[in-house]
Amino acid sequence: MRLVGAEVLKLVRRRGLMAWSLVLTVGAVVVADGVLLILHAANSAKHGPAGGASNLMHLVDLLSGLGAVAAIMIGATGGSQDVTNGVFRDLVVTGRSRATLFGVRVPGALIVYLPMLLAAFGLAVAGSYAFAGGLQHPTGSELRGYVEYLIAIGVVNLILAVALAAFVSSRVVVGVLIAWNAIVAHILLQIGSLGSFRKGIDIAAAEHFAPARLANQQVVMSTATALLVLAGWAVVFSTAGRWWTTRRDA
Repeated sequence: MRLVGAEVLKLVRRRGLMAWSLVLTVGAVVVADGVLLILHAANSAKHGPAGGASNLMHLVDLLSGLGAVAAIMIGATGGSQDVTNGVFRDLVVTGRSRATLFGVRVPGALIVYLPMLLAAFGLAVAGSYAFAGGLQHPTGSELRGYVEYLIAIGVVNLILAVALAAFVSSRVVVGVLIAWNAIVAHILLQIGSLGSFRKGIDIAAAEHFAPARLANQQVVMSTATALLVLAGWAVVFSTAGRWWTTRRDA
């Protein structure tokens, strides 16, 4: 636990990273709600209330994208900062296992990331009820689906970022994973000729947990399959990252 706490502290002390991560999560929800409130106040006939189930869906869609970017940034930094800061050699010399040094990176990054994500979602839900006016409120099943989807997409991206950062610089990791999430994965999901192979894409597995109204490109699969796919991505990449960490020069 002391090593995990040290990882958390190293991330929290990076003020720029923390500021941008908060902007991409909590800040994005605050700004979006603010814009909707201003539009409604300026012209209520044209722009409806800022809350309700429909607006929450759009906020979750926004948060899934920007929140994933925050997860990638935190994961990439957590996975590379020991080497970047030149302290990896010192940690190895103390006798700590390299596998252990790698293993604490994901828990540390999750402890930093998840509160931001859940706080942003909490604000979005609160706004959907407080500013709903006469609009329909989100159902309990929709809220549960949104939480599962946001956690799935955020956590898997964070784990991938930590693992890939063992091989390349954090900037490369951020660029590659953003391109995968925003472009490549969605193009692959639209290629019907790939058939059941699309079930192996992490984005498709994460979208399984989203309510139907949000998952526009959802590939049909069971919950067990979705969990296995997400776990498979996490295990494969984490194993590769641990393997490289144990063999790299200190």
